[in-house]
Amino acid sequence: MRRVPAAVTVVTARSGRESRGMTVGSFASVSMDPLLVSFNVGKSSGMHCVLMDAQNFYMHLLSEQQAAISNLFANPDLTGAQQFDRVAHRPDLDGTPILTETLAYIRCEKIAVYDAGDHCLLLGRVDQIVHQRDGRPLIYYDRSYRVVGDEVHVPETAETPTGD
Repeated sequence: MRRVPAAVTVVTARSGRESRGMTVGSFASVSMDPLLVSFNVGKSSGMHCVLMDAQNFYMHLLSEQQAAISNLFANPDLTGAQQFDRVAHRPDLDGTPILTETLAYIRCEKIAVYDAGDHCLLLGRVDQIVHQRDGRPLIYYDRSYRVVGDEVHVPETAETPTGD
C-alpha cells in the first residue's frame, strides 16, 4: 500500500470535554448525492473513543508546508491538549477544534461506523466545505511526504486501454 499515494488530512473531533485529532491517509470521497466521505481509525488509537462518541468531525486538507502538523497528529504519545497547544485552531460552536491554517476543512455529521478488522470505517455526511487558502496539498507516497507534480497531458490521438 506504500505505492498508493494518499492526501494527508487531519481529522478533529470532540467527545464530552475531550478534543483530539489524528492524521489520516485513508480519506475518501464516497458519494456525490448525498455528499459522503469516509476514513479509517484504529480501534487501539486514542482517537477511536472520541470518534465513537462524537456526532460530528472535521477533515482538514494539509498543504505542502504542513508535514510537521501531520507528524504532530500522528504522534500517539500526545494528549489532545498537547496536540492543540502546538497548532493554530479555533473551536466551533460545539467546541470541536478547527485547524485554521490548512488549505480547507470539511465539516461532517457522522452517520455510520463499520467494523473493519482492527480498524473502524467511519462514514460522514458533508455539512460544510470551507476553502481557507490556496496551495498544493501534502501527499504521502512510498513512506515520505510529497507534493502534487505537473499535470500529465494525454495526446488526443491516444487510445484508452480497454482492460481486456
